[in-house]
Amino acid sequence: MFQEYKEEPLTPAGRLFIQPETNISVICCLGTHEPLRIDAIKSVIADSMLAKHPRLSSILVVDKNGHEYWRKTEIDMNRHIIFHNDPIEGAKDDQDAANILMADLAVSVPFETDKPLWELHLLISHKCAVIRAHHALGDGVSLLSFFLAMCRKADDPEKMPSMNPVVVTRSNGGGEAIGGILWRLLKLVWFTVVFVVDFIARVLWVRDETTVVSGGAGVELWPRKLVTARFLIDDMKIVKKYIPNTDLEELMRDPKAGWGNKFGMLVLPTYYHKSGSDPLEYLRRAKAMIDQKKSSLESFFSYKFGYLIMSILGAKYASLLNYRILCNTTFTISNVVGPKEKLTFAGHPVDYIKTTSSSLPHAITMHMVSYAGTAYMQILVAKDLVHDPEVLAKCLEDAMLEMKEAALPKIKRK
Repeated sequence: MFQEYKEEPLTPAGRLFIQPETNISVICCLGTHEPLRIDAIKSVIADSMLAKHPRLSSILVVDKNGHEYWRKTEIDMNRHIIFHNDPIEGAKDDQDAANILMADLAVSVPFETDKPLWELHLLISHKCAVIRAHHALGDGVSLLSFFLAMCRKADDPEKMPSMNPVVVTRSNGGGEAIGGILWRLLKLVWFTVVFVVDFIARVLWVRDETTVVSGGAGVELWPRKLVTARFLIDDMKIVKKYIPNTDLEELMRDPKAGWGNKFGMLVLPTYYHKSGSDPLEYLRRAKAMIDQKKSSLESFFSYKFGYLIMSILGAKYASLLNYRILCNTTFTISNVVGPKEKLTFAGHPVDYIKTTSSSLPHAITMHMVSYAGTAYMQILVAKDLVHDPEVLAKCLEDAMLEMKEAALPKIKRK
């Protein structure tokens, strides 16, 4: 099937991500405690979807009319695998070394277009592998699924890890009264109108209040620093038990999920949390806002709005509108549900999985992925604006513990 592949036009989202204002890459790190066995890693890469999948083994070409295509090519592994033999200067430990390299890659030079748009960095001294892939190849879920396809379950080396996308499901409404149905429909219409108007305003003129951590046009080019905040999934479950979920009723595999770029945006307000106040009050307020957002079609509208602009005005103007939204807001946060079980990569036990992206015009960008009972949040900052991101990471970790300690006695009373 793959051999018959010739050329394929870029998807609208793929065209968006190759524009100068929104030229974004996804960066993922797999870390181990064992020395890297290079031959084993090369063998896994050569036998993986990196070398076989049409999209990942194609170069980006532009014809004389300006149309972009994927063109199948032969993979030269020597041009894709980059070795870092020396220790990273200034690194406190192996994970810090990985963060330093990922931060450098976040503002690094664009990919060479005469080869497929991905590369693998092996940090020999720090026992980790960092993969950088262009966002035009797929969204975060697609690319993470592809990265994990090179892994195997630690307790069953013959089986690949499973990914569990989060999808919205509803309970059987067969017995629901007509009044309840009308009320949900009314909320859907009302919240959609309110949030869509706010979204359009953000595109056109409304901007967040300027603070010491505000970004803006050009900030994506500033030097970056990357730190990690870690959260135990069990702690999150305790807090979630106190404030139960009302829209997402179960996690299940989506049979319609496929490769590509499928995403929308939600514009969320944030509030200051003063020391000494109830840590769960902020969570209740945030949860109420999220429920309102999920009761609307804002994320669906943002996806379709971008698609419409792309179809009518082209990728350049769609890119500029996305860039304006980023410039008019303060920070971005994104998360992906990762594997629950321990994994191996080319026979190496995987100790942690981290992910981030190339820098945006924000001073702070946060990406979180869960793995084997721990959620790793990568906090990428413009270090000329946020001088001590370690303090921010520690504050986030402490906030989770505060919410857990506040939730425990209330759960016991229930």
